[in-house]
Amino acid sequence: MRKVKTLLLLTLIYTVVQSSQAQEKINFKFGKIAVQDFEHKVYTVDSSAAAVVLADVGQTEFVGNDKGWFSLEFKHYKRIHILTKNGYDIANVTIPIYQSGNMEEEVRSIKAVTYNLENGKIVETKLEKSGVFKEKMTKNHSFQKFTFPNIKEGSIVEYEYTLRSDFLFNLQPWEFQGAYPRLWSEYTVSMPEFFVYMPLVQGYIPFHIKESKGRSDNFLVRDSRGTSAADNYRFSAGVMDHRWVMKDVPALKEESFTSTLSNHLSKISFQLAEYRYPLEPKNVMATWGTAFQEMLQDENFGLPISGNNGWLGEYVNPVIDGATGQLEKARKIYYHLASTFTCTNHNGVYLRRPLKTIAKEKNGTVAELNLLLTAMLRYAGLHADPVLLSTRSNGFVYPYYPLVDKFNYVICHTHIDNVSYFLDGSWPLLGFGKLLPDCYNGHARLVTPAAEPLNFYPDKNME
Repeated sequence: MRKVKTLLLLTLIYTVVQSSQAQEKINFKFGKIAVQDFEHKVYTVDSSAAAVVLADVGQTEFVGNDKGWFSLEFKHYKRIHILTKNGYDIANVTIPIYQSGNMEEEVRSIKAVTYNLENGKIVETKLEKSGVFKEKMTKNHSFQKFTFPNIKEGSIVEYEYTLRSDFLFNLQPWEFQGAYPRLWSEYTVSMPEFFVYMPLVQGYIPFHIKESKGRSDNFLVRDSRGTSAADNYRFSAGVMDHRWVMKDVPALKEESFTSTLSNHLSKISFQLAEYRYPLEPKNVMATWGTAFQEMLQDENFGLPISGNNGWLGEYVNPVIDGATGQLEKARKIYYHLASTFTCTNHNGVYLRRPLKTIAKEKNGTVAELNLLLTAMLRYAGLHADPVLLSTRSNGFVYPYYPLVDKFNYVICHTHIDNVSYFLDGSWPLLGFGKLLPDCYNGHARLVTPAAEPLNFYPDKNME
């Protein structure tokens, strides 16, 4: 009987603790800064920190749009205390933006303010609209950037913005950890029952709060292409509010024998899996094979290397003249490209220009050079295919989900006399069949209809 009472007491205590944690909230509000907020010179989470993230809070909701479908609305708020000059880099903010065709995610309502304590009074310096600029990185990715004005030792900065996205597959991930310690990092996703996502959790720090609460909500979807009231769709559906919180998160720092920081970062990301009632039920998670079939038909990846490409004779025939076998042909083509072409960017997987332009100008990104290398080998009669991988600096790729956008690097594979060779023509002194250590980061994929998995582990680099 005593054991039963003890068990009941422990259960009650655990329930009360869990309930109190779930109700725990931060009380930061944009613009609410007090003089005492500047008193901290050292924080217990890391007494040597040059800057500390006081609060990092994100929230994603699904809302009906005027295109007859749904959009993602992501809101992000962050407050930081900059303690020394070594922490000034945290004042540079980058917001990733995804685009495809004529569609692009939209950043709305950016607010950013620097607070300094001068003569006992708080002085505000607001970010001007002219201080925000956009930088295009790849075919599908851009960044909106800004730097906080009037940064000093002891400054407190905060910003917030809203990101509206029509790309349902691009549910915003969340990093609970970074280069500076975080006192509070929280992410909430309000998931309607008619969308199913697979959460992908990484890292070693336990959640301070992890909860899910169900409720009912109303949705309104409009179709602006119509003119009648019948083009408005209203319905109710269940929603699950998922909340993840980490507290007093240490900075992620480089340590001995660490392959890359991003592989150990505490974060959560999502993969869209299926639609459910009241939508038309549909499994939307592609397989590796179907994902790569699309890439092979993409005019910025597979199509340019699959055609006849007779124009390549001008570049390839003089190079392989006199070669007596396939291996000699491959080596001649590889060393010609690696020694005479310049790589402009060692990141990315798609072409930005036609192969003919790249061949003529003798420069290109790692993807452009190695796709050109693939096309040149094929023209010479060799078996060659591109390979997608993720470098150590980019982080691991999940082998079970076809997340093509997680890859950031393209190399070339050729198979000669029952031997596989992996080639990277973007480094002039690398050598035939050699890859940089940064490429040995686990899972990779051969871009063929079969989507054969490959494993580039660090110990392979020793062979």
